[in-house]
Amino acid sequence: MRNLLEKVFASRAQTRVVQHFLERPKEFFNLSRIAKETGLAHSTIHRVMQPLVDMGLVKEIKVGQQIRLFILETEETKSKILADFYDQIKPLLEEMPTERA
Repeated sequence: MRNLLEKVFASRAQTRVVQHFLERPKEFFNLSRIAKETGLAHSTIHRVMQPLVDMGLVKEIKVGQQIRLFILETEETKSKILADFYDQIKPLLEEMPTERA
C-alpha cells in the first residue's frame, strides 16, 4: 500500500509530465512536444511515458508506423480523480510562496 502514490509520482520528471497533461486535458502531444514544453530531455520523456500509459492515466495513439500521440485518459476513473484533485489543490499551491534554491 505504501507504494501506491509512488506509481503516479515516481519522479520529478514523471510528476512534471502528469501535470503537463492535467493542464491540457484535451490536447494531443508527441514525445518531442512534451519534451520541449516540459523542459525535459526526450529520453526522459520516453522513459516516463510508458508507466503512465500502463497505469491508464495517459492514452497512447499510434499514427502510422512511427508517430505516437498521447492524451490524458479522461474516461479512466484514476485520471478523473487525479484531475479533480489537481483542480482543487492548484489554487492553494499557487498562493504558497516559492522556494528559493
